[in-house]
Amino acid sequence: MLQKYSSYVLCFLIAIFVVTLYVNNFSPLVRLEWKIQDLLYSFRGDDNFSQDIVQIEIDEPTLREYGEWPWHRDRLADLVAAVGSGEPRVILLDILFEADTHEDTSGYTAILAGQLSWIKNMILPYEISPAEFMNTRMSNPKYLYQSSIQVNNELGVLDENATLMAHKVFLPPDILCEYASGLGFKHSIFDKDRKVRWEPMAMYYDGYYYPSVSLLTAATYLGIPPSSIKIYGGEYIQMGGIQIPINNHAEFFINYNKPGRSFNRISAVDLLADHVKPNELKDKLAIISITSEYISDFYRTPVSDNLAAAEKTANVIENIIHSNFISRYDSSPMRDTLLLIGLGLLFAFILPRVSIMYRLIILLASLFILANLNFVLFNSYKILTPSLYFCLELAFLLLASPFLDEGFLARLSSLRISIGDKSDAARLPKVDLSEANMAPVAEPISKPKNRQEKPARIFETKTAHYDIPSATAAPNTVGVMSSAAMETRIDKPETDHLETAAPATIESELAVEQPDEPVPAEEKGSGGYAPLEESEKSATIDSRINFGSDSNPIRNLGRYKIVGNLGKGAMGMVYKGTDPAINRNVALKTIRLDFVNDPEELEELKERLFREARAAGNLSHPNIVTIYDVGNEGNLQYIAMEYLEGQTLEEMIRRKAKFNFRIISQIITQICSALDYAHNQGIVHRDIKPANIMVLKDYQIKVMDFGIARVDSSSMTRTGIAMGTPNYISPEQLQGKPVDRRCDIFSLGVVMYEMLLQRRPFRGENLTALIYDIVNKNPETPSSVNNSIPHIFDRIIDKALKKNPAERFQTAKEVSTALADFLESFASKRTTMV
Repeated sequence: MLQKYSSYVLCFLIAIFVVTLYVNNFSPLVRLEWKIQDLLYSFRGDDNFSQDIVQIEIDEPTLREYGEWPWHRDRLADLVAAVGSGEPRVILLDILFEADTHEDTSGYTAILAGQLSWIKNMILPYEISPAEFMNTRMSNPKYLYQSSIQVNNELGVLDENATLMAHKVFLPPDILCEYASGLGFKHSIFDKDRKVRWEPMAMYYDGYYYPSVSLLTAATYLGIPPSSIKIYGGEYIQMGGIQIPINNHAEFFINYNKPGRSFNRISAVDLLADHVKPNELKDKLAIISITSEYISDFYRTPVSDNLAAAEKTANVIENIIHSNFISRYDSSPMRDTLLLIGLGLLFAFILPRVSIMYRLIILLASLFILANLNFVLFNSYKILTPSLYFCLELAFLLLASPFLDEGFLARLSSLRISIGDKSDAARLPKVDLSEANMAPVAEPISKPKNRQEKPARIFETKTAHYDIPSATAAPNTVGVMSSAAMETRIDKPETDHLETAAPATIESELAVEQPDEPVPAEEKGSGGYAPLEESEKSATIDSRINFGSDSNPIRNLGRYKIVGNLGKGAMGMVYKGTDPAINRNVALKTIRLDFVNDPEELEELKERLFREARAAGNLSHPNIVTIYDVGNEGNLQYIAMEYLEGQTLEEMIRRKAKFNFRIISQIITQICSALDYAHNQGIVHRDIKPANIMVLKDYQIKVMDFGIARVDSSSMTRTGIAMGTPNYISPEQLQGKPVDRRCDIFSLGVVMYEMLLQRRPFRGENLTALIYDIVNKNPETPSSVNNSIPHIFDRIIDKALKKNPAERFQTAKEVSTALADFLESFASKRTTMV
């Protein structure tokens, strides 16, 4: 029965396997489908050039002519006036303004507001801080409420997570908001591959819903007031006669045009210098933005790995005003599961009934049709369909096509039996039955002298019967016997042992197995075990300091019982131990003193150890390793500290572990928390490096080794002595200058750089070259090496690695504060389902 229906079962199992991958949202396949869909953009035909949108760019030539960014707001007012004189239908000033924290004594903001007062069609953006839950508070924020939009719910509230939620908004100065035509929020969301494919269209804040700056700008251009925009949750946004498709998070899928070739672009310097006629802007939608590669934000998108933020915004606006939407048939688990199973059953019915040639033709043709159908739908009809799993099922069926034959299982079974018979015969011992070898037993046995004839004994195995001949059998009927028995018979012509041997003895000879391969002597260690690795050898040697032989390894350090080796530190071994008093595991860090001959140096090492214990023992922080005890045992001094199960950051970097930007931010933030606490206790670490940072489960961080920390209240540390690891050391330490907490900030910047790029910022062929690099050179920015790295890391690292400590971050808390907004951006990330 199974042989008859085996082909149908195989097709069905392939379908079930693909459905399992689909239901579990297998991450590599999700990413592969994204890549395939992104590839479709590159096959588009003619450029979709938009005549309606003009980008006014503050680019490198503009900054060279009018000075570095940021400009005073009066200079920006000149640019706004030049654009406004061209009478565009709407202007988007795509620049974020910080609220004035003090009185603008120079009046620059008032000058800019004066220009907005007569233009009257200016849209301003603002930033938000996302929230994880819906705030039930109701408020009517000044200037913001007039830009609110409607929902299709009688209660005026959609389900939680139906839109982006904000717990704080960062509006421009009030005087600018007063004269702005509308306010729209800016916020970018990223898929797991860090590409921007979606744009949030609406957000909820204090009881009301507000539009994105792209949606509000498009509506203003089309003459539609914000109050006429209505959200139909999970379906679309109605704006006049336009229905904007959205997903169940009110996110719009961006239909990107050809990068760099889809919009009219004018440099701001040409506009200010009257090289461009203002009437070129008449009735257009003008977007004023910063496009300098050193200032602007850039995003990875399906059409470019380095698309300017302004062009991304222009694409969204163009999609809306021209109804240039992509129709997406997003995955429906129930529908797609039934289709995948139905496809498997269909081919299970067809393929076994045709020859293998026709199977291959059918499957290859199906793949070709499916691929071309996707291309035609996307390129001609702007329809994007998820079809990877259907292609995958066809590919598996293609691989299995030689086995989709009703008689294949029967042939495979008979082949297996045939091979099994041959292999059993091959395992039989080979016996030389030549005449010469049989000479010693050639005398007739059929006429025994004074012997009782005994019947032949038969022994069974799984596949054959082996007959052991009786003593009276003819010579030419000698059966199979073991090689050991044959050798005995050749040496001794007497055959009595065959007659008297127990059946078990002969059967055991037939079943004799080859002995295991002996381990060569040179590959054996002590006692025949495999040799130790080099690190293990050194650990074994170090663990027997002052005891001289294998018979006397270290058993205890003080009251602590040694359990095993954890590794080798800079000054000695680190052991795993147990405190028997409270049955607690500890890490025992030792310092070897037996090789120190200079008494002063010996005392300095001892003081250094006790200084570490005193400094770190007073620290109690979740991100700092806890010190329990300090003591000595013979010529060894030790520190008992918290036992951690994890790995150092150095080990992870060496293994080229892939850190995403959120994890890097979380790790650096925890290190900052530890350093800020220690600094406030008057302790400077002075040796921050990946080897001193332990990464535990869920990326919890423990900072270790305050052994060279500078205790400000202690007179034991002499200023002017450079200590620490050269690659991470600060310039002032190398120059013999007094150091403070800011040297740890420098080292932290080096660690962050190494995590981002898997390499250190300062390098040299020798120590002198390395020191010169640290003291005199500035490293290249991380984003210039890898343009997917957010620019916030460039800014933080640049400030942390300043040569002058006064120009760095002054506290570790300032570093974590700089990362706080970046970490908040991950708070409400969604998982895109393809």
